Amino acid sequence: MKELLEKMIIRLRKQVEEKVPAEGLFPMVYECEDVSEKTGELSEIILKVSNTGVKGSENKRYLEFGAIKDSCPYGVEVVVGYGSTQDILARLQEDELLDKMMSKIPKFIEDIEYEERHPWG
Repeated sequence: MKELLEKMIIRLRKQVEEKVPAEGLFPMVYECEDVSEKTGELSEIILKVSNTGVKGSENKRYLEFGAIKDSCPYGVEVVVGYGSTQDILARLQEDELLDKMMSKIPKFIEDIEYEERHPWG
């Protein structure tokens, strides 16, 4: 899983460099990988950069990491970086990002399993 996440980070960093402007709105960029064979508890993991589109926040970027499970209409997501395009690029180069993402996977699995057992709260 660690190698897969490393590759996702590298590919997303390249997309950010090419497609995310320093200022203004932009379409979301993301990397998504099928992990159903690596872990039976999750179907896909997602790493993306987006903005809110809210007036006054056009230059803010969000780096988010998430997961979904096909059999459950529920996904989990956490912000792992925030700021300007340069802040996001810097975050994507930090060694601790990979460790943080790896540490989130068990929590994602736990949250999705809880939701499957208690779908309405």
